[in-house]
Amino acid sequence: MRYVTKELAQKIVYRTMEIIDCNINVMNEKGVIIGSGDKKRMDQIHEGALMVLKSGSSYEITQQQADTLRGAKPGVNLPILFNGDIVGVVGLTGLPEQIRNYGKLVRMAAEMIFQEMILIEEIQWDERLKEEVVHQLFQQEEPLDSLFFERANRFNINLYLPRMALIIKAENRHEVMKVVKKYIANNDLYAMLPDGVVLLKSIEDGSASSYAEQLEKQLRASDCLYKLSAGSVQADFKCLHTSYQQAKDTLSVGSKLHPEADFYCYSDYQIPVLLRQRAGFQENHDLLQYYEKLKEYDKKKELIETLTIYIEENGEGSTAAKKLFIHRNTLSYRLDKIQDITGKDPRKVKDLLELYIAMLLSKIS
Repeated sequence: MRYVTKELAQKIVYRTMEIIDCNINVMNEKGVIIGSGDKKRMDQIHEGALMVLKSGSSYEITQQQADTLRGAKPGVNLPILFNGDIVGVVGLTGLPEQIRNYGKLVRMAAEMIFQEMILIEEIQWDERLKEEVVHQLFQQEEPLDSLFFERANRFNINLYLPRMALIIKAENRHEVMKVVKKYIANNDLYAMLPDGVVLLKSIEDGSASSYAEQLEKQLRASDCLYKLSAGSVQADFKCLHTSYQQAKDTLSVGSKLHPEADFYCYSDYQIPVLLRQRAGFQENHDLLQYYEKLKEYDKKKELIETLTIYIEENGEGSTAAKKLFIHRNTLSYRLDKIQDITGKDPRKVKDLLELYIAMLLSKIS
């Protein structure tokens, strides 16, 4: 059984008193005044309401009767009905012959407001349940039970569509959610995170990367401060937690490697994500010593910048030198210096890979 709450009662009072120029009281299922235009009457027992609750029908109080009843004034009192049950009582203060015609109007308004609030509560409850389904999908720490599948079926969630996880980290997650809701399709799923939003995007038509780029464009246009990351596309619900973990790790390493960027895609960060996912790997691996030696020697960070650009340019000496605004001979000298310090020759693929991994480990650990 649902009953009128104090918050809802006061809302009924405010709305109905805008329509009717008299005091309105709302009583709960025990006859206690829980909403009133007259604050002095709050929390009092209303004898007229008790009569309504007992008889199930309207009850009028004349001036003579009011003098003998507790907590009552002249007026008209009517039951507030929901699904055939009395959930409260609404009372209009005044002489019955003057306000009687307004009683049904006020009761109708009260019942409509009550139904509206119940509908909102049910929608919010469904939203919470649906978000719980989404949380189970991307966390999936335990095997999914029958209740999960019942809820998915209730909300017509097709679990067998390809989807990818996107995480939007933002200071104002509610503003971000507004943007996301404007831009989602019927089969998309979403949930709030403590510091943002996760979207399980259905990839039925078009490419995943193009959608992520479009979402980034929408977020940028909204002026929200955000960081967006995308995991890989998974064939169905069984591996969505993998895509979510990829997006989460990509956001972490991307924010450290390229803090100036707003969008990070797993396909661009697979190696650093792989390194991050190996627990304890970052702090203890021998490869770290090469980059640590370089950092210790290179106080001006010229050699570190040279190594970074050389890697970004795929070991192409001429393009790396142009980007660094140095002569090829200067580049060659710096690469020799890196080899002297680390024992690894950046010109050799294997050594360059080890230097690259050492650099990543240092930055993401």
